[in-house]
Amino acid sequence: MKIAIISPGLYSVPPVIGTSVEHVIQHVAERLKKNNHVIVYTKKCPQYPESTSEGNLLYKRFRFYSPSLYLQQVIKHIQEVKPSVIIIENRPSYVMQLKRACPKIPIVLNMHSDAFSLPPHIHKEDMIEVSRNVDALITNSKAMETYFTDKYPDFKEKSHGIHLGIDTTPYEKAGTEIEEIRRWREKLGLSSEDPTLLFAGRIIERKGVHLLLEIMPALIEKIPRLKLLITGSPKYGQNIDTSYMKKIRAMTEPISNHIVFTDFVKPNHMPYIYQLADIVVTPSILNEAFCLVNLEAMASMKPVISTNNGGIPEVVKHGETGIIIPLEHPKEDLYHSILSLLESNSLRERFSKNSFERAKEFSWERTAIQYLHVFKGLTTF
Repeated sequence: MKIAIISPGLYSVPPVIGTSVEHVIQHVAERLKKNNHVIVYTKKCPQYPESTSEGNLLYKRFRFYSPSLYLQQVIKHIQEVKPSVIIIENRPSYVMQLKRACPKIPIVLNMHSDAFSLPPHIHKEDMIEVSRNVDALITNSKAMETYFTDKYPDFKEKSHGIHLGIDTTPYEKAGTEIEEIRRWREKLGLSSEDPTLLFAGRIIERKGVHLLLEIMPALIEKIPRLKLLITGSPKYGQNIDTSYMKKIRAMTEPISNHIVFTDFVKPNHMPYIYQLADIVVTPSILNEAFCLVNLEAMASMKPVISTNNGGIPEVVKHGETGIIIPLEHPKEDLYHSILSLLESNSLRERFSKNSFERAKEFSWERTAIQYLHVFKGLTTF
């Protein structure tokens, strides 16, 4: 089968600086290429100035001046190579133009969140048209599948909730590299004697780091050596100042001795960041599609405290790999959950062991196989 994957185009694949979307594209494409011809359409950048081939996998790169100009180049190449199926990654606004240009090729829309299905990216009436004309919808959780099928009923008979995967190897390996972990602790001013919480993700309101900061003073009263490691940036790979980022930094000022900001950390360094934590906390408050951070934490043998939000409970098992708190009273539940885990070594150890076993259930090979099953249902190739 010849499979065309259209990345959003804003970031390159493989990602130099990118979102989880670009990472997912890379991991799935590398698995699909074993028995298929795969073309990934993506952006030229200084690190990847030209198109490249890796066996059955072609990265076809174009300049990204605007979405429309990028898409024109992609369509022209697709019309030449005539793939068996087209996958549009996280950009429903691309669907109808592709459908008109390539009416005989099945089109799959792969949505990684709800963000680009909303204004200003696409209007509701256009999203309705997409739901009627696309051949299949893939989402990264059952919760996200339900969100789209409830909102756009035309998706119902052609939707597939398929979980993301993870390669546990680098996270497992990082846990054995004691000297490298020590260097990271020294670099960030942490001690192995400091109980440490980790928040990793974009510093935006929907990720809920402000909830964690609001309860930190009370937690510090109970555990005076407590530290909070905040890893991430407001925009992917860019440590810019937004109004929310300014608010977060202001909140940390009274407890600055207990807060460590790392800013953006490259993905290959993240396995070591997880090793610095006793607990990973992801207090998302709004429509979290999957939360790959939780899976990475679990692959690092770390207990997770997260929220009953979107696809999170499909990954984190309450009372087995961590604690899922309801969204009704998040601060109070967050406080008590963190305290209970920090005060119980045996509970943390049990969650840590279960977390790793749970993470191994999510593989990119399984994700790719499930994608391929969807593709085969649309074409005889």
